[in-house]
Amino acid sequence: MITFPQVLDNLERVADQLKSTEELEATISALREDLKGFIALLEYSHQKDFQDVKQALSYTDNVLIPQLHGIRDSLEAGVTEPIKRLRLATDQADRLAIQIRMVINGDGEDFFI
Repeated sequence: MITFPQVLDNLERVADQLKSTEELEATISALREDLKGFIALLEYSHQKDFQDVKQALSYTDNVLIPQLHGIRDSLEAGVTEPIKRLRLATDQADRLAIQIRMVINGDGEDFFI
């Protein structure tokens, strides 16, 4: 059995969960900027005349690797929850489509207003 208020409630939940797209877009935009900064650090490492291998490794260990870890952590933190909500929205939309298809096909006679 499905009612119009249930359909509306389901659609509102799906719409709310789809707002996660905005969060993902903001995260991706911020990560693009982070990656541009990382590229600048890489370019700097090529322009800098390191005195020896030890100095180059020190730059890599103290600057490049922590920056890269930060980018990775930001990506994970920024996309995990929005992706979960988008998957949930997909599941809810699929269930709702099945229920509505049953009503359209006449299989769901228990449709109340």
